[in-house]
Amino acid sequence: MSRLALSAAALAVLLGVAACGGEGSEPAAGDNAATQRETGEGRGTAENDNNPAEDTATDTADAPTPVEAVSVKASEFSFEGIPDTLPAGTIKFDFDNVGEAEHNLVIEELGDTKVVEAQPGGQDSGTAELEPGEYTFYCSIPGHREAGMWVKVTVE
Repeated sequence: MSRLALSAAALAVLLGVAACGGEGSEPAAGDNAATQRETGEGRGTAENDNNPAEDTATDTADAPTPVEAVSVKASEFSFEGIPDTLPAGTIKFDFDNVGEAEHNLVIEELGDTKVVEAQPGGQDSGTAELEPGEYTFYCSIPGHREAGMWVKVTVE
């Protein structure tokens, strides 16, 4: 193999590695939520208060064991399965979008934390740490909350 061919091959490998990621690389469009679930990036805090409905719920391998699991079905402009009262602690939400539009579950009092979201026919799961108090769960897709897709929950 000539030096030129060897140099070209080495350069191609280096460019390929650089293109695959590393610091400063951005996930492909639409991969943000999945990436955050996998890496835990941006989760567990409400630090993104300037970006309502930012996906910041806790959902990592190191997350505490949930005190309760809630199965939620979302359809056009309603949630089914969210109880009026939940225990304080880590709550796991298993979200099933049985509707014909994208839906999500956001908690207003946690800085508009997006816990889960799913396309029509899709499922997602996530967790949120809830302290005692009143919480408003809603769908942040434009027009959905206004159409009645919200629930008040008491955490004890």
